[in-house]
Amino acid sequence: MAIPGLRLRLPPMPIAAERIRTSAGTALLAREATADDLTAVNDLHNRCSAQTLLSRYHAGRNRLTVAEWDRMVDPAQGRTLVLTDPTEVVGYANVLRTAPAGPAEVSLLLRDDWQGAGVGRAIGGHLIRVARRLGFTDLVAWTEPDNVRAIALLRGVGARPDGHEPGVICWALDLNRC
Repeated sequence: MAIPGLRLRLPPMPIAAERIRTSAGTALLAREATADDLTAVNDLHNRCSAQTLLSRYHAGRNRLTVAEWDRMVDPAQGRTLVLTDPTEVVGYANVLRTAPAGPAEVSLLLRDDWQGAGVGRAIGGHLIRVARRLGFTDLVAWTEPDNVRAIALLRGVGARPDGHEPGVICWALDLNRC
């Protein structure tokens, strides 16, 4: 019996590090995150504005716990990628399973000074390729209604609004149609 949104491929293959380029030619390295990246990711949180963190988490927070990060870097859940310039983590993105069956959730945290430079569009396309490689057929993302950049990014890759809860919109993307 097929489970909508999920096509299992075993064993999960590592995702190779890849240079992603923005439309302006800026390059970042997107590589698979490990448990050892938690300190750098929490340092990233300290370099993000309160508004950026609120837009990412829809709640006030400034760090991830070991348990949260361990789930994010568990290959059985999907993949988390760290985005690095030559010397530091400037963002992270993930494609993570939300339930044993169903869509994967995608998300991105990007340091404020890197926003508006096309990184979201570049990593968005990369996340779609990663999701396909992992066997996902449907993606979801949550954003606040006033997060203009995230909404433009989601619309740009073909996602459509698919519901809402107070203060957030759920976006859906069928990978078989994009």
